[in-house]
Parts: sequence; structure tokens; C-alpha cells
Amino acid sequence: MKWMEKFKKTSRQDKRKLKKLVEGRSFDLMIMSLILFNAVVLGLLATPEMAVYDRILFVLDRLCLAIFIAEILMKIYVYGRDFFKNGWNVFDFAIIALSAVPLTSYFIVLRTFRLFLLLHYISRCNRLKQVLGIFVGLLPSFAAMLAVLAIFFYVFAVMAVSLFGGVFLEFATLGSSLFALLQVFTLDGWASGIARPVMIEFPHAWLFFTTFVLLSFLLVISFVISAVAEVVRKSTGIFPKVKL
Repeated sequence: MKWMEKFKKTSRQDKRKLKKLVEGRSFDLMIMSLILFNAVVLGLLATPEMAVYDRILFVLDRLCLAIFIAEILMKIYVYGRDFFKNGWNVFDFAIIALSAVPLTSYFIVLRTFRLFLLLHYISRCNRLKQVLGIFVGLLPSFAAMLAVLAIFFYVFAVMAVSLFGGVFLEFATLGSSLFALLQVFTLDGWASGIARPVMIEFPHAWLFFTTFVLLSFLLVISFVISAVAEVVRKSTGIFPKVKL
């Protein structure tokens, strides 16, 4: 049984060395550099002018994926079940597993998910980690704003179908009405492209459109102000949390 004990001892030593390697700063920098290199490769694959080099770029992309898989396997070997107790490790594993599916080899849009691996390493930089933390912290508020906007858009879309749907195709259905209001919301040629043609047939339509623009602007401004106040409150504790 001495050979068994010797094998276990050697295995433990190898695991400690491997753990020191995968937790080292040099290893992180290498993986970050590889992710950036992979980003360049994916960008070239998406460029029609580089189509003649598709075979070479594809091989480079597969090589990057192989290294990412090797990294994941090394970490699973080192940490065992504890690997999946870390949220970032689960995130990395999911991204690599998704991009490793053979079907995704022909869908570059799915392979680009690998670039999100950069978030793992960005989170180790204090300032970037702070920005990422603020972004994650604002997600609940952003989701609430989206819910309010969805109700707001739905109400105005139904009104637009009732008011203008019989004449204008942009408001003929609920879906097309929502899309037209989205264009109005982004202020992308809404006056000349949507509002003024409608006002030719319905002179008082300006009341509908100006009300929609002003209220939507107020909603966005309210979210921005509340988000800034929340960030300042968490950072400095100056503003008390308001309970409605």
C-alpha cells in the first residue's frame, strides 16, 4: 500500500502546485490577454473583408476555446465541489459550456458570450469592481422602471390604436403602435416622421404626442435622479432612504 500513499502524496503536491498556478496573477493576466485576443479573432470573423482568412481564424478561435476549457478543468480539479460554490466560477463554466456546444460553432453571436469572461477579471480591480457593483445594485431599480414604462407604453399604445389606427398603419395594431411610440420615445425623427403626418388628419394629435414625450421624459429623469441618490446614499450615507 506504500505506492498508494505515495500516489496520494504526489497528487496532493501536484494539486497545491496547480492551485498556486491558477490563483497566480500571471495566470490571470494570461487568461485576460487570451480573452482580448479571442475578442479580436471574433471581430475579424465578423468582418466580410477577412473572409479569406476564415479557416485560420476559426482554428485560432477553437484554440482559445480549448485553453478556456483546460482552465475550467484545472480549477475543477483543484477546488473539487467547492468550485461550484463560487458564483463567478459557475458563470465561467456556463459561458464556456455554451460556447463549446458544436452547434454554436456556426453562430458567432453565441460565441461572443465568451467575452463576458472579462467581467470575472474586471471584478478584481477595485475601481472597476465598484462600477460593476453599482451596475448590479441598480438592476432592481432599472427593472422597476421598465415595469412602469411597460404599463405606460401599453396605455398610450391602446389609446393610439383607438385614436389613429383607422387611418395610419403605424397605429393599426397594438404591436405597430408600441413600435411607433418607441420611436417617439427615442426622439428619432418622431416629429416629422410620425407626429406631423398624424396632425394633418387629426389637428389635436399634438396633445397626445407632447403628453407622451413629456411624461416619458419625466419618468426617465425620475429614474436617473433616484439612481444617483441611491448611489450617493450607499457610498456616503448622506441621503436617508425614503419609504413611500
